[in-house]
Amino acid sequence: MVHFPLRLKLALLASLLLIGTIGTVSLLVLERLTATVEHEARERLLFMATNLADNARDAVLAQEELVVDQLLRTIAQQPGVGTARVVDEQGAVIGSSDPEDEGRKVKRLATAEPVVILREGDSLAVFVRMRFSDVDIGEAQVALDLGSIIGPVLATTALDIALASSALLILGILIAFAMSARITQPLRRLRLAVNALAAGDTSARVPVTTRDEVADLTVAFNEMSRNLHEKERVESAFRRYVSDHVLREVLENPEKIQLHGERREVTVLFIDIRKFTRLTTEMGPERLMAYLNSALGLITNRLLDHGATVDKYLGDAVLAYFGTPIHTPDHPQRAVACAIAIQRSIREHNAKMETSGEPFQRLDVGIGIQTGEVVVGNVGSELKMDYTAIGDAVNVASRLQALAKAGEILITGTTLERVGDLVETHALGPHELEGREEPVDLYRVIY
Repeated sequence: MVHFPLRLKLALLASLLLIGTIGTVSLLVLERLTATVEHEARERLLFMATNLADNARDAVLAQEELVVDQLLRTIAQQPGVGTARVVDEQGAVIGSSDPEDEGRKVKRLATAEPVVILREGDSLAVFVRMRFSDVDIGEAQVALDLGSIIGPVLATTALDIALASSALLILGILIAFAMSARITQPLRRLRLAVNALAAGDTSARVPVTTRDEVADLTVAFNEMSRNLHEKERVESAFRRYVSDHVLREVLENPEKIQLHGERREVTVLFIDIRKFTRLTTEMGPERLMAYLNSALGLITNRLLDHGATVDKYLGDAVLAYFGTPIHTPDHPQRAVACAIAIQRSIREHNAKMETSGEPFQRLDVGIGIQTGEVVVGNVGSELKMDYTAIGDAVNVASRLQALAKAGEILITGTTLERVGDLVETHALGPHELEGREEPVDLYRVIY
């Protein structure tokens, strides 16, 4: 195998990046310059055509063809002007900078609008209507060759950019080779230390000689060689978890991987798809799973957008909560805002499907929300764990979603006290809930 030095790779990569950057910037500069020159040409052309229409109007009314010809010759002498002409209300040419236009009849464009700008390839034309009082007496037409204006400017600018880019590229390549050599030297020491570690020498250390990412890498290697046992422990902990939302906590605090829990105030969302049992008898397995995955995907996206922790999927229901494992003091507000976002997204989804004309099953959910203290932590065994929440708030949220109709969001007075006037609600009065001795005040969120 051919050995390709890292020093050369880094130098070449830096050079390629520099070339790409210079090329991209050059193209952007040329595009911006082209747009600027074209804009200025457009404004100048509009000014000439408008000025021609204003000055030629009186000459046309007085039938002073010499004045019209003089105006046209003056405009035709301007850089890039191709043709300038004045026509009457029928399109007959009164005067033109092009001798071939004599006696011709051309199409008028500035009839419905006082000014019309037309772009065809490199040709830009402006048509300005001439009026006396409310009478249409003709039109002034001026055409400009953009290529003859933009071309020289771009050629000069491109030459300047090429010269400057060449000098910058040479300097950049020299700096790239120098920097790559500085980087690869400590990397070679790291390679020797890695070989020693692979051979079983856990005392291998590399001196830190720089103050950059290579130094960070060196420090990380030294830390790795001192903590191989801890690394294996963390990796073992990762394999016990399948939920992404706890991975960060496991990485930062692997010593917390225990089966005990802690009490924490959270806001629980229980979301259930309505009429799903009926759909299971009407749909085939493939359609049913596609419908369910699409619905749960829409719901989950809104939950994650608002920072929720998705605990589990219970068939056609979703259990989620706010405020753990990362504490957020505004978890009640987040939960209600998330529920509203879910219902609105579902409403938009149904409306879109209805307008598409394709057959579909309407999606409706009921949502229950409760704020309260629960026990959160890892539940399971040493081989398999699940991070979850247990407590009365979970049970109440479940009961509320069972009471919620399609498209409804039900909350308790406890959650409403925390949310305050941020949302509009409708009081439903006290309700008896299974598992609770005292009635619970319920409110329907209006969204």
